Amino acid sequence: MIGQQLIDSLNTAQVTIPVKIVADSNRIEWEPYVLLVATLSLIAAVIIPFAQKWYEEYRTKRSFQFYFKKQLGIVLNLLTDEKIEYIKPNVKDNPEKEYLSPTDFSVKLEVDFNEHKETVQPRTIFALLLNLQQFLQFTNRLRFLLTQIDFEKLTERTLEHGKELSKDELQKAYGIILIFESFISISLFHDKFGDMKTIKREIHEKVWVGFKLDKDILQNQTLLNQDLLHLNNNERSIFEISQMVRIIEAKTKEYFDFDNLQRKRKKK
Repeated sequence: MIGQQLIDSLNTAQVTIPVKIVADSNRIEWEPYVLLVATLSLIAAVIIPFAQKWYEEYRTKRSFQFYFKKQLGIVLNLLTDEKIEYIKPNVKDNPEKEYLSPTDFSVKLEVDFNEHKETVQPRTIFALLLNLQQFLQFTNRLRFLLTQIDFEKLTERTLEHGKELSKDELQKAYGIILIFESFISISLFHDKFGDMKTIKREIHEKVWVGFKLDKDILQNQTLLNQDLLHLNNNERSIFEISQMVRIIEAKTKEYFDFDNLQRKRKKK
């Protein structure tokens, strides 16, 4: 009997007793978080260099645009702030006077010349001559300002930063440079009125500072007629300079988006 009980005990010991493992409810599942961090790291590795490159290109572009506009800003100021005294050609003792923008003045100059280029009235001739000389004095100042701009360096900087600029921005930059350079040569070539006999230019240290007028200028019909004849003989030059002033004012305002900026300022 004892031997049988011992055998039964041995058989029972060989049976594996299953143990139920209870999961810990506080244990964190790390797999989703690890996947999220890995995904964000991958996105950052791709986006951050791209964002840095975009910012550098944007900063370089803005820096160039600021440099470009700074070089040309003085020209815009002259074209938009400067007014030229205009005298209406007539025979009155006290002719009408007003101050006009360069473009408005150029239009008046052309209209007056076409209307009075064959006049024999001394006062009318004098007004035509004086208006032309005052207009040319303005173009002389504008030309001097443009000669102070280093267009070669400006062109080099434009080429250097061309990849950061759009096609439209490049065309505007090259276009305004071409117009400015053209104005210098065209206005200089067509200014053929420096030797007028009645209204003479006063030059001080190579700078045109004013006019010299004879006291009896209105009584000297012969000299007035000679100067008017000179204007008629060089009519094309008057219109070439006049049209170039309108072009340079329009294109400069367009480059700086001047009219739109003025509208925004008025709304504030």
